[in-house]
Amino acid sequence: MNEPFTQNIEISLYDTDMNAKISIQNIVKYFMEAAVDHSEHTEYKLDRLLAARRGWVVLNWVIKMKEYPGFADKLKISTWAKPGCSLQATRYFTMEYEDGTTAAEAVSRWAFLDLETRHPIRCPLEMMEAYCYDREEPFNPGKFNLPKEKEENIISERKITVRRSETDTNGHTNNARYVEWAVDDVPDDVYTNYKAEEIRVLYRKECRAGEAVTIKTYLRDDENGLKEIITSMENDNGDVLCKLSTIWSKK
Repeated sequence: MNEPFTQNIEISLYDTDMNAKISIQNIVKYFMEAAVDHSEHTEYKLDRLLAARRGWVVLNWVIKMKEYPGFADKLKISTWAKPGCSLQATRYFTMEYEDGTTAAEAVSRWAFLDLETRHPIRCPLEMMEAYCYDREEPFNPGKFNLPKEKEENIISERKITVRRSETDTNGHTNNARYVEWAVDDVPDDVYTNYKAEEIRVLYRKECRAGEAVTIKTYLRDDENGLKEIITSMENDNGDVLCKLSTIWSKK
């Protein structure tokens, strides 16, 4: 069984927010890049998969933030897949400082696609074995369900058009873009005075350049003083493209 794939990174200024701390969407970006680089260190490199019209797509994320790294911080990202082969694969991530302190952890689920039909197919056993490591998961993510939003809690609604620059090699909107769109609609008071400690993302349907997306944002206060922002993104047919939940605690 393989060791987890590890990658050393340094947080660039471009990837930080107004407080020089890494932004939420760039946590997703760094984890995604680690997953791609993991593949590049196996025989199943991106160019081979694309030539065969095959590819991985992420279905959902659960990310827990322990601490937000800042500009020029040096960290190590580790990633590995859960042993076993099916129509879906589970991939884990950790982000740690040089002293071993954990900054972030994530659990994600992925599907292996036929890029011509856009249908999931079974991943070959030998491919999964190249990614897998039998190690305890960072945390139990529970069910990948999001609470249903209540219309009385809606705080904003806007419509955007997907730009070409927001799509990836699979031809659909880049995964981190959905998180970026959601964070843009977090109220200023919450964004300034709170920090996101948990991010849950469910991807339901693809969208491509030129397509319209309606973004609805809902705010819920809980009894522990936390704020939950639920974001629903739909196409013009009313199909849900993506749903996100971010839990914010007071700084």
